[in-house]
Amino acid sequence: MDEPNKIMAMKFYARLEISFHMTKVEAQPIVTMKIVQLSITRGMNPVSPLGFTYFGMLLARLGDIREGCRYVRIGRQLLDRIGSKEVAGEVIALGTQIMCFVEPVQATLEAYVQGHTTAMSVGDTPGAFLNSVFYVATSFWAGTKLSVWRERYAPARRLMEEHGHINFLSHISQWEKNVSLLTGTGDSPVSEIEGVKNIQEGNPHISYTQALQEMYIKFMFREYEEMKVLAKKYYDFNLHTWTLLHVHTAHTFYSGLISSWVFRKSKDAKWADRARKAKFLMKKWADCN
Repeated sequence: MDEPNKIMAMKFYARLEISFHMTKVEAQPIVTMKIVQLSITRGMNPVSPLGFTYFGMLLARLGDIREGCRYVRIGRQLLDRIGSKEVAGEVIALGTQIMCFVEPVQATLEAYVQGHTTAMSVGDTPGAFLNSVFYVATSFWAGTKLSVWRERYAPARRLMEEHGHINFLSHISQWEKNVSLLTGTGDSPVSEIEGVKNIQEGNPHISYTQALQEMYIKFMFREYEEMKVLAKKYYDFNLHTWTLLHVHTAHTFYSGLISSWVFRKSKDAKWADRARKAKFLMKKWADCN
């Protein structure tokens, strides 16, 4: 594809991908398939690597992680051959999320650093901050020492504040709160920054993730009654996403553990069913390795 108007349209679709990924998840597969369709029918172009990467995430979400990884690798290969650095940060960030399911998670962290650097080199701050968000989240759930995690988190928060990226700040605020609670420090929470709380309350996908993390903290401190209330809130969301992210492993693992605990205390069969579903999904992911 070498028609300037069509390439511009593809770049527009690329911007929609990241926006819909965070705000309008149900429309994201339409954009993904449009990029892939135009790439196949009109020819590969600088945005094609992003379309194939999102397509890989879609396949992984539908249950075929191996095939999803294959398309993620195709996206990276296309990036090296014809891709634009304008989408490189996003391709690296999202592709690495899928590779977390087939490679040791700690070994993937350096890719986010690479993605952040690549994106910033061409002024792609959304792509850079997407890598930062995934780096912060993956580091936390991978069991990074909390003092080390704080060192990694501080530059990301500072840069997001400097550029006024409230949307990304709203995504990372709960991890900051978790670490503050777990370490007993009294850091100034991101949620106090103007605009962050409004985004958190208005985006159900952020609220869903926050419910999981609040539930996780109560679980860690063995505060059963409050944890159970938050667990009910978490399951009431019943949200769906068309992308598979590493954070979904934390959702599944801890919601399963918590459901098992609630079942043992309450003998309510629905909690046992939730625990079994979580166990089945974790086993399915493990079998992909």
